[in-house]
Amino acid sequence: MIERISDNIRATIALSARSVRIFLKDKAGVFFSLLAPLIVFVLFVLFLGDVQIDQTKAIFQGMEYDEKALKALVNCWMIAGVVSVACVTVSFSAQSIMIADRQNGNLSDIAVTPVRRTVISVAYFTSNCLIAFTILLCVLAVCFVYIAFTGWYMSAADVFAAVGVTVLSVLNASLISTFICTFLSSVNAHGAVTGIMSAVIGFLMGAYMPVSIFPKAVQYIVLFVPSAYSAGIFRNIFMRGALEKLTESLPFTKDALGDAFSLRIDFFGHDAGMGTMFAVFAVTFAIFAAALLITAALRGRKKIK
Repeated sequence: MIERISDNIRATIALSARSVRIFLKDKAGVFFSLLAPLIVFVLFVLFLGDVQIDQTKAIFQGMEYDEKALKALVNCWMIAGVVSVACVTVSFSAQSIMIADRQNGNLSDIAVTPVRRTVISVAYFTSNCLIAFTILLCVLAVCFVYIAFTGWYMSAADVFAAVGVTVLSVLNASLISTFICTFLSSVNAHGAVTGIMSAVIGFLMGAYMPVSIFPKAVQYIVLFVPSAYSAGIFRNIFMRGALEKLTESLPFTKDALGDAFSLRIDFFGHDAGMGTMFAVFAVTFAIFAAALLITAALRGRKKIK
């Protein structure tokens, strides 16, 4: 029993390392995987930043406020959206390795070895996590540098919390993307799904605009998007310091800003705070982990195509 577990661990490490090496060999793929979220960040800064700042200023009309803190608040909101979206899009993009293996027949070759199908799925999931987290660390570094130059109100605890939530978000996104991509058999299908996901997910997560301005029906749809809770946690972490600074002399505006920037999620009439968001994380992870393992086990009984 112990020997079998040891063999499974070695196989997982070997297959994961193989996928990572394949990804790193594609220099253009690595470059564009990193460039894509940074382009979204630049578009935010150039086109949406001033619009959001002007809308936020309307809340403080006729009141004295710290303009630097207000700009920092908006910048942190934008950055939280960029990072949360990148966790999903980078994870789906990195699944191209698994899809290519299936299309080229490499997955069938691996399947005829004594390695269990569940081990193969776990290896793809593990390599996806490693790839996505590495890219997200680079994105985070750029975002932190930008915050430092435009207005830094984050504490050391906030920085570590942001990195920790990035780990959790990558784990969740990688698990979901691995499960979904298990049912895709061609690179073209994967490209189509990734394109649709990249176009839609930012809106459903409230990354491009606050969820509070959506129609009520759309807000209910958002409640069933796991990454929307990831975005909510990121917003609370990145914006906490700037929000405290901005509202220290105007405490009655704190709730208005919290609603305007969707720091809380309206969960069927109840405000979902950080605790609820983390609970959804845990439940989602458990559901998709079970679904992935069950799917892998069932496919293991059939010929892999």
